[in-house]
Amino acid sequence: MKKTLAIIITVTLTITFLAACGSSEPEPALDPGDSFDASRVIGVHTREDGSGTRDAFVSITGVGDDMYSEAVILASTNEILSAVGANDYAIGYISVGSLNDSVKALTIGGIAPSDATIKNGSYIIQRPLLVCVTDEKYADPLVKDFIDFMLSAAGQEQSATSWTSVDDSAPNYEPSGMAGILRIGGSTSVDPLMQRMREEYLKLNDGVTIDISSTGSGAGISGAADGELDIGMSSRELREGELETLTPIDIALDGVAVVVNPANPISDLSLEQVKEIYTGEIVRWEQLQ
Repeated sequence: MKKTLAIIITVTLTITFLAACGSSEPEPALDPGDSFDASRVIGVHTREDGSGTRDAFVSITGVGDDMYSEAVILASTNEILSAVGANDYAIGYISVGSLNDSVKALTIGGIAPSDATIKNGSYIIQRPLLVCVTDEKYADPLVKDFIDFMLSAAGQEQSATSWTSVDDSAPNYEPSGMAGILRIGGSTSVDPLMQRMREEYLKLNDGVTIDISSTGSGAGISGAADGELDIGMSSRELREGELETLTPIDIALDGVAVVVNPANPISDLSLEQVKEIYTGEIVRWEQLQ
């Protein structure tokens, strides 16, 4: 009898459980901010020393050398995207050209980063994306041809896809029939644009091989200077000493977007608030409300 009763109870519980699973409706998704705890500490994320994005960001915001000691230092744009996308309470900064749905770009002083606001200067956190070469490398016909392509209407069309072109009336490019290998390396922010440039150039010049390494602006600049690279990529202006050996060539303009997790209800910060977060003067989200 006890065995029969146990079986009946077990079957009844199983049926109840399966019925509950089959009939339950998924919980409605919370709107961003519904469960956001503003008392939580801000998870500050920054780029490494030598990053062109960091150089531009700390210069324009006024953070300078006073970076918050608790800031998490990451080595690439993708690492910032992953970290902020996985943490409701994180903040970071990346190239506007690298934005995706895993993060939310904030407006700064009410101005959103866009092609128009970057071009007219109203979005203040911006910098040029550039390549740099030595005079010796620029004299190489293949290097010059690829640079000519980047500055042509076809190249600037690629700059305008996610960034801002530097020349709206660029000349046309005529395929050169070149052959050879180009070694290009540097900024992780310039890398997505350079990948587009390579793809379009190789459609017109299939005898060329272009190797691109994404290693950071500092490595791109030093690699171009010492001849390890044919062309260096940088997302910061060249410094005085670097200009002695390298010629910078702007290929696009780019905003630096301040990004948070999409669950964060905050949508706008002033430039001063950004600075105070990154110097550690503001440490909790509630201080911004």
